Amino acid sequence: MVNSSSASISTSVKERREKSASSSYTDTENSDYSQDSDSHATAEAGESILSGELSSGTSAGEKSVKPPAEVIKKCVLSKLEGFKAALHNKRLLITAGIMALSWFLLTLLPALGINPVPVQLFSFLTFAQGGLTGGVPGFIGGLIGKGLIAYFVALILTGGISAGGIISSIKSVFTKFSGGNWTPASISPLLLGGGLALFIYNFLAGTSTLMNCMVGIVAFLVAARALMNKSGCIWNIFGSIFARSGRIDTGLLTKIMAGWAAGFALGIILSIFGGYLCYLIGFILVVIGAILMIAVTGKEGVSA
Repeated sequence: MVNSSSASISTSVKERREKSASSSYTDTENSDYSQDSDSHATAEAGESILSGELSSGTSAGEKSVKPPAEVIKKCVLSKLEGFKAALHNKRLLITAGIMALSWFLLTLLPALGINPVPVQLFSFLTFAQGGLTGGVPGFIGGLIGKGLIAYFVALILTGGISAGGIISSIKSVFTKFSGGNWTPASISPLLLGGGLALFIYNFLAGTSTLMNCMVGIVAFLVAARALMNKSGCIWNIFGSIFARSGRIDTGLLTKIMAGWAAGFALGIILSIFGGYLCYLIGFILVVIGAILMIAVTGKEGVSA
């Protein structure tokens, strides 16, 4: 009986060890998945993943990425698939028709001398003047800007974004600039992302005026959403562009995206002065950010 009891205890201990090992392996898998996935719940809680210093070398926060051309191709194909799917959604089709008609009327009425305050207000809210200034580049940018406005409206209609989500997204941007240790290494990606955003904003607006700044507001909200969720085409494209040896430091990518979102917010403010000021300031920020990033990389021998 002693031998039988001993064998039973030994078997029980062995089973417990196997179960513990299995549980440990599962926990490790879940931990890795949680770390590498885009955790919306964490972002909703407003957790700041922006450290005071940029990470160097290989860290647990890095993820392997694909070449920029492949990422861009995938993003374009995904948008085309989304457009095809939208063609089967009656609500989105009706909305698109209403927006197209609104843009046409809000462009025609001022040309006929009919431009009261309500027309100006709806023109501002719908970005109706987009593409009417800035020559050919402004026309192309305005069309893309209108597409961005339509995309944002589609997000609202399909439940992809809500008032609470917008507030959380905005908070996530502010948390990236609070309590940081401001060094050349930490500032350079912010300047680079902000400068690029100013360029894009001026391109979309044609001329950066208050009447056209709605596209900047929407671009800021979309960028803040991407920053909070750590996902989206721009997030992935930047990740691949600034990757080293096929891997990207998510701390660096987060700061670039924080600068990207802040750049659109700055563009809205600069719209008070109008013209092409955003192009000029954007160029200056990109140059300074690139120089600092290269200097830090060369001095420390690590990824900036």
